[in-house]
Parts: sequence; C-alpha cells; structure tokens
Amino acid sequence: MAKCNVNDVIKVAKKYIGYLEKNSNAFLDDFKKNAGTKNYTKFAREFKKFTGLNFQGQAWCDMFIDAIFVEAYGVSDAKRLLGNFSAYTPTSANFFKNMKRWHTKNPQVGDVIFFKNSKRINHTGIVVEVSNTKVYTIEGNTSGGNTIIENGGGVFAKNYLLT
Repeated sequence: MAKCNVNDVIKVAKKYIGYLEKNSNAFLDDFKKNAGTKNYTKFAREFKKFTGLNFQGQAWCDMFIDAIFVEAYGVSDAKRLLGNFSAYTPTSANFFKNMKRWHTKNPQVGDVIFFKNSKRINHTGIVVEVSNTKVYTIEGNTSGGNTIIENGGGVFAKNYLLT
C-alpha cells in the first residue's frame, strides 16, 4: 500500500480548473474545443478505462473525483481511498458511510464533499482548503460562482460558508 499524500490529488484537481465539457467525443483532452452541454468528458473516458463502464454523456461530477484520484494514486489506492468507484453520488457517499469515514461537519483538506438537494445527494467535489468560515472546493460538472450546480459545464474552484 503506497503512502498517499493529499497534496497529490489536490494538485491533479487544480490542473483541470477551467476544463469544459464537450458536445461529443471530439477533443476530450482540450480544455475549450468542442465545449457544449452534452456531458462528454475526458473523465468519463478515464472512468471507463478503470471500471469498464461507459457513462459518456452522463452527469460527471463523481467520475471527475474518481478520475483525479486514479491519476494521483493509481487504481488500487484510489479504489481503497474512495471505497470503490461509482458514477452515482449517493452510491459514492454510501462507500464513505460503509468505511465509517462519513462526517457532516469539520471538513478537512482532501475530503470528498457531497451536496444534496431536497431529494438526495446530487453533487460532489474535493475539499482543497478550509478557513474559519468557508470550505473551498474543486468540482467537476459545475459552473462558476458559489452556488451548487449539479449539472454545470466544467471544472471550477468554488467556496461555501461552513454554515
């Protein structure tokens, strides 16, 4: 089991800030070309490589998290840290609950953070900084600004009040 430094996954997440989802499978590695609203991304392509599951064209915030963990730590350590891989945020949240690593306050740098609407957990990101009043995240499949957007269009740095 390799030692996994939290800064490694944060460094990977930061390098994708500004990446925009695509209208098709074209230019998946380019940050801007073929930008659109059809949920095609390099992260879904990578997710398929390590899971065998093709969710290209689907909501991709959770695939972004899995892909950056795999890029930072490799498949086996990423799977161990995340509890498994899933493209569905409620399932990923359950992995943390099953590992007894679920908490609802005091976020820490490197935590996977989950957001919910009135019905269910519907979005995720990674905590990159915490202050006395705010949590700072990097999220895939969101929009700029500091509101929770569960099916946005890119990778953005965001922040929220801890309250």
